[in-house]
Amino acid sequence: MSIKMHWALFKADPSTKPPFTMQIGLTENGERQEITIDHCEHIPDAVEKIKKLMVEKEISYAKPFTLLYPIYMDMMDSDFEGTMHQIAWLIKDEADKNGWEFNRTGGLSGRSVKNFYS
Repeated sequence: MSIKMHWALFKADPSTKPPFTMQIGLTENGERQEITIDHCEHIPDAVEKIKKLMVEKEISYAKPFTLLYPIYMDMMDSDFEGTMHQIAWLIKDEADKNGWEFNRTGGLSGRSVKNFYS
């Protein structure tokens, strides 16, 4: 049995305070699955929860493994746009530190989580 983690989507809405949830995209023997991790207090906490899940469930990283953050179109041109960009940079920093990819979903990108299964 081989489980691979392809992506982690940080659902950190910039207009709300933590905790936030994270959606994880897995494949097990080629079949796609998604699970949710609740109660992420901040970005590094979410990354630690990813790593803990990997060890506990004996999951390997797909190549590439990508951290994702939505483009919240309703936050554009609002008081929360700057916060959205700050959160994106925090997630990108974690991706860079761990040798992972970073990307955005939604908005005008035309990408959804389905684009990040390898």
